[in-house]
Amino acid sequence: MSMRILPASGALVWLIAALLLGGCLVPSKTAILYSLQPMHQQALRHTPHPLPGMVLLMPVQVAPQLQGRNLLYLQPSGETRNPAGHLWSASLERQIGQRMTVQLQDLLATTNVALYPGPRFGNIRYQVEIELQEFSGDDRTFSTLATYTLSDTTTKAILMRKTFRQNRTIDNPGYSGYVTSASHAVADLSKEVALALLAIHPPTSSAAPCHEN
Repeated sequence: MSMRILPASGALVWLIAALLLGGCLVPSKTAILYSLQPMHQQALRHTPHPLPGMVLLMPVQVAPQLQGRNLLYLQPSGETRNPAGHLWSASLERQIGQRMTVQLQDLLATTNVALYPGPRFGNIRYQVEIELQEFSGDDRTFSTLATYTLSDTTTKAILMRKTFRQNRTIDNPGYSGYVTSASHAVADLSKEVALALLAIHPPTSSAAPCHEN
């Protein structure tokens, strides 16, 4: 006795194909994306910093554990974990480079600060390199460890190389407080680099400093 298979309807065919290709029809979990917050800082001087050329911020170099987009949470054991579904909206290299460029422009009151590769025909005088070794926290503290190097492109010499180390208290628990503290850490690093540039090339006496109340 032979069996005749009836043709399936169009809707049934699409359902079978979806099951075969996707394995199941369970919706995927949506990830929450976080970005470093812009932190406007008062200029360190009332007048533009008379740099003899542009400042070029090189691509930020991050440690291997920071190269992914996961937020890193410190455990009491000293190990780190990646909370599922909580990601940076872009790589830390890109975000920190963009934030620091804007903050250095604000702090030095000049637009002559650019992120690599910078303007095609820019007169680059100083080069800033950032190496990020630690950028993580827990529910109480956010820790940052970075090394910054300032170089003179004219003399091909390193002018300064220092370590930035900070443990900042997280005021608001949770991921929002974590990201806010991370944003403040980048702002503080930017300010230290700006002060280092002022120390290397101090403005003329006619450029009055800003005095905070």
